[in-house]
Amino acid sequence: MKIRFLSVLMAGAMAAGLLAGCGSSSSSTSSAASSSAAASVVTDTSEASGGTASSASSGTSSVGDVTGALEGVSLVLGTSGTYAPFSYFADDGTTLEGFDIDMLNALQKILGFTIANDKIQDMDYGPLGTSLGQGQLDVGAAALCATDERKKSMNFSETYYDAGIIVCVAKDNDTIKSVDDLMSGKYKVAVQTGCAAYEYAAANLPESCLQSYDSQSLAYKAVEDGQADATIYDKPGTAYAIKTGQINLKIVGDEFYKGQAPYAIAFSFNICKKYPDIVSDFNAAIEQLKADGTIDELSQKWCN
Repeated sequence: MKIRFLSVLMAGAMAAGLLAGCGSSSSSTSSAASSSAAASVVTDTSEASGGTASSASSGTSSVGDVTGALEGVSLVLGTSGTYAPFSYFADDGTTLEGFDIDMLNALQKILGFTIANDKIQDMDYGPLGTSLGQGQLDVGAAALCATDERKKSMNFSETYYDAGIIVCVAKDNDTIKSVDDLMSGKYKVAVQTGCAAYEYAAANLPESCLQSYDSQSLAYKAVEDGQADATIYDKPGTAYAIKTGQINLKIVGDEFYKGQAPYAIAFSFNICKKYPDIVSDFNAAIEQLKADGTIDELSQKWCN
């Protein structure tokens, strides 16, 4: 029988799970100031309701040097601040850091755009998606998956990070070596509902072994307390939680289910109308960051 913990306190985490690649992180949540960030962003939204996806959303990259391609362009940037290690608040509670923040800074150096009000707006995933759809944000980077549903209200760059799933067990567990061991149905597997890991588990693992939770933090705790034998979740979030001492577990086996959580940068239809080449410019800059090793360096820094 599946176990489902209903908690109002976890509603925000679940919202993050539905928009982020594999779900909400067990790490920090945004500061109180972030809850009002969406209201503080003011741009022209007159064209938002009638926007249609531009051809640039197909993910094809520009050819050629795009250095300075967006000089003089001011962009309203948004992130979540709630999904470590991609975008979250440092210990001071006000400084945003993570993979996405470093990547945006690197893209700014190449393309030359300025950040409106010299500040990346932070907000929960619900307001983030709404703000992009309504044109209150120009660009969003928050481990966002480029799903077909989201492409109805925003455009996306090419994938810059492909998050796979891993198996996580107690440190003294020497019987479970990989996801293959979970196929037998002998082990209880804790999974967070509404995320890519749950999608995989529901399709590939025996239903009788699954224990469903409203947040990944509860799934981790179930394994730590011995209520479950393993949990499956995205590698970046799990590796970060282990590295920072938030959970006392270990990763076993290799990543799997890759290609199901393609993280990409989102663009409002408004900004794509105003600057028709903006997605292809960002794509070319992302390709440059891949070619010069920057993306690999960020992966090593934040996701391992």
